[in-house]
Order: sequence, then C-alpha cells, then structure tokens
Amino acid sequence: MTHAPSITAELRDLPPVDGWRVSEQTGRARTTCPCGTDTGLTTKADARTTLREHCTPERA
Repeated sequence: MTHAPSITAELRDLPPVDGWRVSEQTGRARTTCPCGTDTGLTTKADARTTLREHCTPERA
C-alpha cells in the first residue's frame, strides 16, 4: 500500500468584501490517506500529529 496522507483545513465563509469572497480557518482540519485513514475533523495540531505518525515507517 502506498501512503500519501494529506491535511485539509476547515474554512468558514465570511461576508464578501468589495465583491470578493472571504474565508477564515476554523482551527480544525482532517487527515486523510488513500489507505483509508480519515481522522474526521480534529484540531489542526492533532491532524499534524496523525500525519507525522502515519508517515513514520514501521519499525521491525
């Protein structure tokens, strides 16, 4: 299985400014990988930790 985990930050839409879309990060994110790992929305720190742990090669 090839792992390629990624983190996606959650964004919240704010009212437009001068016709431009505006958004801000909520502080939550999710980590997903093609192997089936999906954390759902967690804190960004927890998502980063999961990504690092998921990318660490298993030790024999």
